[in-house]
Amino acid sequence: MRKRPRNIPYDADWHRLAARFKKAHPYCQVKGCGRPTEHVDHIVTVRAAPHLRLHWSNLQALCHQHHSRLTHAYDQGRLTGACDEDGLPLNPAHPWTRLTQQEAITAVNSHSVADPHLAAQLKRDYVLGKRR
Repeated sequence: MRKRPRNIPYDADWHRLAARFKKAHPYCQVKGCGRPTEHVDHIVTVRAAPHLRLHWSNLQALCHQHHSRLTHAYDQGRLTGACDEDGLPLNPAHPWTRLTQQEAITAVNSHSVADPHLAAQLKRDYVLGKRR
């Protein structure tokens, strides 16, 4: 029988940590949700920060619906709403940060991947009810 390759980010250490995290957080952490936790989500993805893979502070408990919604939005680069107190975008690739109209048009039409740390901040803000 052929062995399946191990999925390193989700090894035995991960499964033990996820079980402990679910026990400590039995309900979805999205503000106002209240459904049972089904998934333990990395706030900053394992790909962006492998050293945070097993850090408790980089985890959030989510129900299936919120996990699917956030993961899909993250994967599609549709996490939006990051601006400072003056309403200026935090993302340096945002069209408003461009010096000319042509640069702004080019930025709008490019499908650049969001900065993983900014996307993680937006995910966390969504869970805490700071952005909708």
